[in-house]
Amino acid sequence: MIVELTKQLDEIISKNQDLILDEANNQKRDLAISSAEELQKVLNEIKEEGKTLKIGIVGRVKAGKSSLLNALIFNGDSILPKAATPMTAALTILEYSETLQAEVEFFTKEDIEDIKTAATNFEKKLNNLINEKFEEAKNRKLKKQKTLSEVELNELKEKAVKQANRALKDENASFDQYQRIKNSGVDVENLEQFKTITADDTNLLSQELVEYVGSNGKYMPFTKSVTIKLPNDTLKDLEIIDTPGVNDPVVSREERTRELLKYCDVILVVSPSGQFLSSEDMDLMDRITTKEGIRELFVVASQVDNQLFGSEKEKFNGVLPEVLNGITSRLGEHMATTLTKLKKLNPEVGNVFDKLIENGKNTVLHSSGLSFALKQNFDNQESWDDGMKKVWENLTREYPDYFSSNKEISSANLDLLANIEKLNNIIDEVRVQKDTILKEKQDNFIKTKTETLEKYKQNLISYIENQIERIENSDIDEIKNQKEKLSSIQTKASRKLDEEFYELVDELDINIKNEMMGKLNSFFRSAKDNINNSEDTETETWQESYEVSTSKWYNPFSWGSSETRYETKSETYTTARAGAIRNSLESLTDSIESEVEDKAKTFILSWRKSVYSRLVKTLREAVGDEDLDVDIIKSTIRNIVNSVEYPEIDYSGGLPSHLKRSGVLKGYDAEEYLDDARDYVNDLKERVTKDIKKYRKQLVKSLQNQQLSDKIFAHYKKEIEKLEEEINTKELTLEKYNNLLTQFKGM
Repeated sequence: MIVELTKQLDEIISKNQDLILDEANNQKRDLAISSAEELQKVLNEIKEEGKTLKIGIVGRVKAGKSSLLNALIFNGDSILPKAATPMTAALTILEYSETLQAEVEFFTKEDIEDIKTAATNFEKKLNNLINEKFEEAKNRKLKKQKTLSEVELNELKEKAVKQANRALKDENASFDQYQRIKNSGVDVENLEQFKTITADDTNLLSQELVEYVGSNGKYMPFTKSVTIKLPNDTLKDLEIIDTPGVNDPVVSREERTRELLKYCDVILVVSPSGQFLSSEDMDLMDRITTKEGIRELFVVASQVDNQLFGSEKEKFNGVLPEVLNGITSRLGEHMATTLTKLKKLNPEVGNVFDKLIENGKNTVLHSSGLSFALKQNFDNQESWDDGMKKVWENLTREYPDYFSSNKEISSANLDLLANIEKLNNIIDEVRVQKDTILKEKQDNFIKTKTETLEKYKQNLISYIENQIERIENSDIDEIKNQKEKLSSIQTKASRKLDEEFYELVDELDINIKNEMMGKLNSFFRSAKDNINNSEDTETETWQESYEVSTSKWYNPFSWGSSETRYETKSETYTTARAGAIRNSLESLTDSIESEVEDKAKTFILSWRKSVYSRLVKTLREAVGDEDLDVDIIKSTIRNIVNSVEYPEIDYSGGLPSHLKRSGVLKGYDAEEYLDDARDYVNDLKERVTKDIKKYRKQLVKSLQNQQLSDKIFAHYKKEIEKLEEEINTKELTLEKYNNLLTQFKGM
């Protein structure tokens, strides 16, 4: 409707340009009227945005994500290979297709070069730490004995290697990845020919995928993401994004993960019940940030079958439903406490976790993908793998009343543990919610635009009616008199008009400088505060062994003897919550991108209104209404002010790759990252300040070069002459205006 209405209006205006084009353009600027093409594009984007429900899965390696997805999407069949380590966990996207296949995106040459650089840096850091540990141990030994044998030196070197590797175990992802790439024997130039995988059924596809995402797969080191396309009705209008674990060694893959999660409608955080919401989960959850629009967040306690024994069983006397409720209640309380602490430490997360915190124990969803697989394959127990057999053995031994050879009872209780129906219901509810929100969004957009178009049409009708009235009531002699006096009026008023305009330009410049920079400075202060709040220290304590001689000079039998003693050592190092800092820097960058342009446009819009009213007032005070056609003057100044071209200012781009980190960084890594983050904020502030100064200079120069008074009187003369011509051809002109009026009113 709004597209057709816009086309009709444009068509009428196009056919009557001599009568109404200038006024129509002014109204379009004042009311921000979009073209029919722009309206159709926005409507298409709204529809496309709601076409697919996006579900993000977040969880560390071995959290049970694959088992859960196999249950939700593949009816319990083990289609998705289980990742063995963070390095083998590719980004996996599931979507509907009429044909079964998978599309693999490999790392680019630039990605591999980034991995190589990171691996080289890690190796240097590791070697430096090994040498440091070795020298410390050697010097300590030499204080107690004069020389060290080759065997002793080798032992110290071995111990230093172990200590260094232990200290840097959380930082070796890139090194491990690059070693796999080097040892793969794969020619990077020929990878593209292997990017499409086809198979006759999902089991065969699963076998093919092992080469790409399995722990020892040939192409695994090069796999960035896998999109699995399935003729599965469950996936219609649905897209599932299964994200890799924390400390992704490839910056571009982590970038893709964050970008995809940003536009998810639902996020399931999957955490194993036995290590529920650990520090590693918290590192992963810094990918989840607030965004405009629908966002549903659920926490799934996976592998709940492992928690049914011991104290929980005893506490509820082995009554399975009560044991499950007890487990989810306990985990819910832990979740509320953990997320409250996370929010306190990371204020930038906003209210994204508030619903989970408030509802606590009622919001944790238990699940067991293996239990669902057991139920689906109950009649085919010879197909069970060792993990499934072990779970079944534990269940039948500890809960014989609930799990036995009785298929009906066992299946019902396996469903209770799996909880897949509940998860499917959640997806269906969000789908309905999204459809409702999408319809409301579209209806609101159409309603707003319809009201604006109606106002646009009514303003044009009012303009035409005023023109008809003016032509009917104007005196041709008075018009000619105004034409004759125009030159003296221009001489009398030009200086005052220009002076008022220059004063207005100065005011605009000062307002932009003060208000825009004041707003931006608050963003920079907030970013610096967030960086400071994300910095902390930790102290690590450990026992270090050393040998002490117990030889006594008076006892020959004790010569050469020694005993092992232990010394408590500690080291305090800096830590940095990289995810929190990164989110803050991205928020700063986004705010500046939107604020600079939006603020500039807001200033210009407000300023144009001020210019219009003050110039009209100045001209009327300088000349007097008796020698002016006030309506034409108002229209003229509005036309001139609206026609001024203003310089553009905008920001686009993202963070540099070295700032795209996540998790908790320690020691040198933390200090370096903090320095880089602060440098980025300072550099960005300097750049923005310079660019705004340059923008102000261009704006002032552009406005002061307008020769405003000359343009106003040239346009005023043109409008007077037009009115004179219309009065001279009064009958024909009125016929045209009345015909135009009929067309608008008849829409």
